[in-house]
Amino acid sequence: MCKGKGIRVPLSLVRLVRCSLAPTGALLTMTYVPPVLLFLMVVLAAAGVRRRNLRHGRLITGMALAALFLWSWEPVTWVLSGTLEWRYPISRYPAGDADAIVVLSGSVYPHDASEPEDLPALNTYVRSSYASWLYKNWRALPIVASGGTAWGGANPAVLSEVVRRILVEQGVPPSMIWTESRSRSTYENALYSAELLSGKGIHRVVLVTEAYHMLRSEKAFRHQGLTVVPAPCAYRYVQFDGHWRQFLPSLNALQTNELIFHEWLGVLWYWASGRI
Repeated sequence: MCKGKGIRVPLSLVRLVRCSLAPTGALLTMTYVPPVLLFLMVVLAAAGVRRRNLRHGRLITGMALAALFLWSWEPVTWVLSGTLEWRYPISRYPAGDADAIVVLSGSVYPHDASEPEDLPALNTYVRSSYASWLYKNWRALPIVASGGTAWGGANPAVLSEVVRRILVEQGVPPSMIWTESRSRSTYENALYSAELLSGKGIHRVVLVTEAYHMLRSEKAFRHQGLTVVPAPCAYRYVQFDGHWRQFLPSLNALQTNELIFHEWLGVLWYWASGRI
């Protein structure tokens, strides 16, 4: 398990916060369906009021507000996160042997006129940090950094190279890092990583990604014929501890629920399209 207290931060805090607030890549592909539906409900309510159907307008408005409250409520986040994360017991070390570690990149803050290098967003950083921690504290296995060119922007970054830099900064020898730089989705992470690994005679891997993302990732890698030992990190459901402030609506809950909703859509799409 990787938590904030166990992560060394060689990058400056300012840079890390900055890249987390303005990531590109996977996080920007999130599907914002629930807020759109809520907006449509409010529009319908307004239309009902305009037509003097006040009862229906108030009912729809009340439903929209209730849905918005629940969607930004931490207890709902705890439950939704758990639907993806509870199946993976929290453990410091992987529960099995492997011949390599595969870490999936997340998103990045690309370089521009004000920043000379591509920087990891928080999801990429915590995944990479846990992979480097496993290398140093569990087994010194080769690490595959998986991730191609980030979506959009005038200066697209190569995700696997950003991961590689984090690993090297945290003490992993460059010779023990292999990069897969073609993938632009979880399915392609699995496809191209499997190709790289099979060429080296490796078929059993420890897979590192965030806990909410592990179900789809594990199934995608198994679909490519690899034996997968899950090593999830950054569990979201454990962040709920019952503090009174967590019973108030929050932006964090709203964003996390969006992320979980998007992930379940991804699982269903991969299943329907035969990718898992």
